[in-house]
Amino acid sequence: MPHSAALIVAAGSGERFGGAVPKQYRALAGMPILRRSVLAYRQSPSVASLRVVINPEHRSRYEAAVAGLDLPPPVAGGHDRQSSVRNGLETLAQERAPD
Repeated sequence: MPHSAALIVAAGSGERFGGAVPKQYRALAGMPILRRSVLAYRQSPSVASLRVVINPEHRSRYEAAVAGLDLPPPVAGGHDRQSSVRNGLETLAQERAPD
């Protein structure tokens, strides 16, 4: 029975990688890297839930990358990676909290 949650933190700008498109939205063998990541986690039998943290300014890129995958709404990232991770973890904790 799945019991783990996965958090994909994809809110970065990809500046160090270079280019006009953040690396998580670039194609690798014809598929956006973010989509490949989501599909990989979905194949794991131990992952019960999956959330993606994004930069809200990249929402249209995100929607195109994960089209048809039926994911919960993405989590808004913060001003740095640490804040983005915290936002994602807080969302996961709220989802798992008993009523």
